Amino acid sequence: MNESKRDQNKKANRDALLASARTVLSQLGYGAATVRDIVRGSGLAPGSFYNYFHDKEAVFEALVAEIMEPLAEKLRTSRREATTVEAFIGAPFELAAKVALEDPENALLIARNQTIFRRIFYLADRKTDIQKDLERDLLDWTARGRLKPHDAALMAETMIALGVDLVVHVSLTPEIAEQRVAFLVGLFRASIEVETPR
Repeated sequence: MNESKRDQNKKANRDALLASARTVLSQLGYGAATVRDIVRGSGLAPGSFYNYFHDKEAVFEALVAEIMEPLAEKLRTSRREATTVEAFIGAPFELAAKVALEDPENALLIARNQTIFRRIFYLADRKTDIQKDLERDLLDWTARGRLKPHDAALMAETMIALGVDLVVHVSLTPEIAEQRVAFLVGLFRASIEVETPR
């Protein structure tokens, strides 16, 4: 079924606001940017913003969702396909590094707006799908004897926090991506991997 012209216009307007918000928030930062700046960059009429978003935080939440929703599925798949603890821990961190390496615009948005990004992404009262999935996978691998018993909720929060830090650091210094991923993998393996008898 074809979209109506009105629906196409609504989507185009929303996309224009999101594109402008990404640019404005990356350049000015969340604290300095205003709704007016976002609207001005979109080329739309001043009142049009509120037809799509309640406020600046709502548009930032939409930008976070655009980054994180596709990543959530890739993270789930990487852990599902992992056959070793190293892959279970390492593949998600490699995906986080790729956010910075393959999409510098989104990496800049995250790096420039770390405080609000963290609050929306993993410090909110409600857990994100990424948090819930990771916590569930940690519990599953622990139940199967692959990981030491640990606080899965706290471990998931810590892994996600360091994953965000990884995106920020790799966006600033891409040449250290591999070293940072290796360090994080070693850190978490030492903490939760079940030692095999020699």
